[in-house]
Amino acid sequence: MYSEGFAKVNGTSLYYEMTGVGEVIVLIHSGFTDLRLWDEQFNFFAKQFKVLRYDIRGFGKSARPSESFSHLEDLKGLLIYLGIEKANLVGVSMGGSIAIDFTLEYPEFVKCLVLSGPSLIGYNFTADEASKQMSLAAISIANKDDNFEKSVEFLLDNPIWKQKDPIAHKHLKNMFMNTSLKWALKDLEIVINPPAAERLPEILKNTLLIIGSEDSRAIKEIAKVLELAITKIQKIEIEGTGHLPNLDKSVEFNKIVLEFLLKNK
Repeated sequence: MYSEGFAKVNGTSLYYEMTGVGEVIVLIHSGFTDLRLWDEQFNFFAKQFKVLRYDIRGFGKSARPSESFSHLEDLKGLLIYLGIEKANLVGVSMGGSIAIDFTLEYPEFVKCLVLSGPSLIGYNFTADEASKQMSLAAISIANKDDNFEKSVEFLLDNPIWKQKDPIAHKHLKNMFMNTSLKWALKDLEIVINPPAAERLPEILKNTLLIIGSEDSRAIKEIAKVLELAITKIQKIEIEGTGHLPNLDKSVEFNKIVLEFLLKNK
């Protein structure tokens, strides 16, 4: 049962796609990408679940922000709009951070939590060279300056992003090229206070943490923090991949996530 549309919620318009029946999975994409990041998961998980993926505000087909907003209120509004009372959240990178914050603020909406290479609001990680270079490229991409295409290529070749699979590499490049993030430089996002880094023990949901073996030192630091602070957490490392194992190692990623969700169904 497939549906798509624009949800008018929280003062914005969020594009979404939904398919399948049964218990709900919400897929939350990373920064610089859009809901296409989940192409290898969307129909796969729909064989046993109802799957919702959406473009976060400012990305893909969703509206660009022009004033202060909250990703958490957007997600809450989307779930209410679609009549979803409880869901399993699956977030990668920035999407993982949104999933963490949402679970802290609205635990009644969350059944289980799957975090893949998540960022963590309020945590001051040790920036390695790859992270520093990625930040510089990100600013260039956000501005769409004269170095835009060069910055996209640089970002794609960064050790933490680099996709070994040529199809995955092309797919990621297409999303990077379609990204328009000048709004992101205006610092419009409202985050929870105290930040998630200070509240992790409050997360009591069964949590799966996935890390690519070649991800950045910063993400691996965050993974250790999560592993120590969240009571019901299981960590799995996927070899031979970086920051987006769902894209580069989709078969292995899907198997790991499906086993976890079925065990907790």
